[in-house]
Amino acid sequence: MKSSRYIPKNLSLYKNIFYENVRWGDTDGYNHVNNVSISRYFESARVNIIRDLETEKYGFVIVNFNINYISQIFYPSKIEIGSYISRIGNSSIEFNQAIFVNKLCKATAISVLAYANIKESKSYKISSAVITKLQNIYGASDET
Repeated sequence: MKSSRYIPKNLSLYKNIFYENVRWGDTDGYNHVNNVSISRYFESARVNIIRDLETEKYGFVIVNFNINYISQIFYPSKIEIGSYISRIGNSSIEFNQAIFVNKLCKATAISVLAYANIKESKSYKISSAVITKLQNIYGASDET
């Protein structure tokens, strides 16, 4: 796991890149992207990865989310969100993410998602099929 103070220099570290455009509605009166919008950018990139791993019964729910705001983002901008899964536990995974604008890192995030039975609201062990897919596609580690 990277420290929350680590500032990546480029996107090459990340197994998945998600592209987004800053929308005018993401900003305040000074064209500065607000913090809620930044959390939504990270969310969109995570959901892009996990949606194919979820079923009607089992899915991932966020249990911890930390953002390190490095530099402001303004409208209009094209952003790239890099993501990789840094840890696979018995019933959770950890994402490391970064937002880049014009090849400069603007924010980083670390989040933990629990694998859960959605209807029972109870965490469950991640299936071996899901673990294999995470390792094969995203190069994730199964170290606990």
